[in-house]
Amino acid sequence: MANNQLPFHVRATDAVHRLTVLGLVGICVVGGGSIAFNIWANSDYAPWNKEKLKFQQEQYHNTKKDEEE
Repeated sequence: MANNQLPFHVRATDAVHRLTVLGLVGICVVGGGSIAFNIWANSDYAPWNKEKLKFQQEQYHNTKKDEEE
């Protein structure tokens, strides 16, 4: 063993720790990204939601009249 080399068990546990941290950080990044995407996808900024909440006032009043009759 060279003088500047750590023992194998230290290097092995360091590698396991680094992979564990990298995996946890990766899961958090992917999870956070999916949450952010879902918030954006259900917002009014998504291109497929441009007409989601729009209605004509005339349609509203006609529907209201029909319901009252």
